[in-house]
Amino acid sequence: MSWNSNKWAGDPSKEDLGRSKYTYVQNKLHTHESLNFGHEIYPSEEDGYYIGYTPMLRKPPAFDKSSSVKIIFLSSSDYKNSNRKLIIGFYGNPEFGQEFPRLSKHRLFRKYDGGNIKALPEDIIYFDKPLVISNESVAKEGLLPEGKLISQRGFNYLNSDNVYTILLQAQSLNQQNHKLNAYVKNYPIRVAETKEQATSEDYYNAISDADADTLKGILELEKKMAKQTPEVRQRIASFIERGAISSKVKKLTGYKCLICDSLKENPYSFKKPNGDFYIETHHVEQVSTLNKGVLGINNLITVCANHHRQLHYGDSLLVERTATSFKFKIDGKTIKIDAIKIP
Repeated sequence: MSWNSNKWAGDPSKEDLGRSKYTYVQNKLHTHESLNFGHEIYPSEEDGYYIGYTPMLRKPPAFDKSSSVKIIFLSSSDYKNSNRKLIIGFYGNPEFGQEFPRLSKHRLFRKYDGGNIKALPEDIIYFDKPLVISNESVAKEGLLPEGKLISQRGFNYLNSDNVYTILLQAQSLNQQNHKLNAYVKNYPIRVAETKEQATSEDYYNAISDADADTLKGILELEKKMAKQTPEVRQRIASFIERGAISSKVKKLTGYKCLICDSLKENPYSFKKPNGDFYIETHHVEQVSTLNKGVLGINNLITVCANHHRQLHYGDSLLVERTATSFKFKIDGKTIKIDAIKIP
């Protein structure tokens, strides 16, 4: 944003306008962002949101990349101090991607009549002591994703760790800012909720037009899986392990634990009300590998609940895989299991 000697809560000075790095501001002698941190002075809109503006969002970011954005940091260059770049505050839980007219009544709203970001006043925080940044500091302190520099013509996407680092540094400079302290304290909870929401949305989008009941459906899921996070991939794997293909695999193996059977132990668990023995399916090669066929039947075996947990968390290792079999090493014992094929 252009520099504002009145803390972005009022008109900029004549010097601010004349020394702005934006040609538009110099020519028009006007800055749309002048009231960005006037949320404690000026009225909010009927929906409770306060409207701000950033030149970097004149062209909205791609929705698929910004749908999980929960915080927008605002920065400016202080021409009075060698144009040092500062993060001066943020809008938390923002709405953006379109133009928002200011409809509330105030004399300054006739001059500054709208913006392109908005948030609830309790989620808008100004730093009385701004955070000084440079390409050297962001690399050293982890304020941007690895290898990224401060954008000169647009904005930077940050991950949750970058955001938390910035918040902690801002908090150390503004220790008496109670609203900032509360935001930092609740930030880990916000991140967990956001990740869970994003994971659930991505998972349901992936399975919405596919199924785990046919080989064709599984192939479609496998194509989608490459773009998903490990958490979503695991949910897709569990979805398949509960589907009709999984039921077919259980029937083909006679509802036996193939590991118990290989060890010459009782391969059957308890009986369910329908008379079938309880058994679980397991993806031998981890779904996270994204290898072709990793979701398919040839990568499934049936195991008891105990061996299923052991394969995930115990002393077990897949030492060999062929087109027709798997070889495991479990508790020091080598076990060979034939791959399942649909007759």
